Amino acid sequence: MPRLALATVVAIVLSAAWLWPRPTAAIDPHLDPGVVPGSCAACHEGHGVSRSPMLPAGQKEVCLECHDSQAGADRKRAAGRLAFNTAPQMLGKTLAQPFTHPIHDQAFSRREPGMVTCSSCHSPHRSAPQSAAGDDRLPGTRKLSPRDATRWEYELCQSCHGSEGLATQSLFDSSRLFNPSNPSYHPVEGPALDRSPSVVAELSGSEINCTDCHGNSDRSGPAGPHGSAVPYILVDEYATVDGTEEAEGAYALCYRCHERSQVLDTSPFPLHRLHVVEARASCATCHSAHGSIENRALIRFGEETFVGGVGPSLASGRLDFVSFSAGEGTCYLTCHGIDHAPERYGAGAVPIPELTRRVQ
Repeated sequence: MPRLALATVVAIVLSAAWLWPRPTAAIDPHLDPGVVPGSCAACHEGHGVSRSPMLPAGQKEVCLECHDSQAGADRKRAAGRLAFNTAPQMLGKTLAQPFTHPIHDQAFSRREPGMVTCSSCHSPHRSAPQSAAGDDRLPGTRKLSPRDATRWEYELCQSCHGSEGLATQSLFDSSRLFNPSNPSYHPVEGPALDRSPSVVAELSGSEINCTDCHGNSDRSGPAGPHGSAVPYILVDEYATVDGTEEAEGAYALCYRCHERSQVLDTSPFPLHRLHVVEARASCATCHSAHGSIENRALIRFGEETFVGGVGPSLASGRLDFVSFSAGEGTCYLTCHGIDHAPERYGAGAVPIPELTRRVQ
């Protein structure tokens, strides 16, 4: 092709690229000159720190120049690198909360082994899908990854928190617990096989997301699992220690999706009120919040557990849960000195006199 003709084609293509109507969701704010008039120079330097992607400092420091506080954003505006009509989300207060997602100060990219940084979860050069913020999604619908719109949010989380599935024995690999081949699991990777009757009607049969439980406990602050006042970066209170008095606030996280009255009074398990209200056992004592590789109803007995006060039955040596059907089963365990050796509930079961006597 003659040089002039080639130049003409290139000019037409470039003109079309600029003039062609583009959806606003496809433009990353960092690449939008109406938001970041400083363009690439707003974050990058010509040379930058050695072996970094031309950054003047660690990625966390660079990102927080705009996303830490209003004062920091004002400095960027005064330098002409951030538009005055913008309102970037401020993470300073969130990251100062007692429980935060670890971010390494010295990391320059997500590809550095063993380090977590902002781009581990976010893409600074590609627009995040709208659903990543959750603003345009109804409860019970899957969210997309804020780093890659072709993947789900849980896949992003499991890139660090679980990738080996059932093959691993690691307690820190959540993928083994969410696996839809398990007898029970919270419906993150797929709808639940056995629907709990206590689940609120609008969520029954639906899927949930990691950030439905893990995120900012401050409703007025930015969403996402950056930091929380609640342990495990939870969006609401979840008492995991036995001895806690049952209250709507103590188990606010559970009661976001599960009807409190259904759990305590009409659950298929007839002894919920006895355990949770009278004996003050935590939900976490019996249930895994993620899933179970062996048991129905998220029961954790017979699997690895960090729960204090629970151990094998003194009489049988077993730590096990046997379910005959919903609302009928047998527990083998010792819980705070009370030996279930075993104890049966449901059809044909008799009251648990030792437990009943101790909690009265």
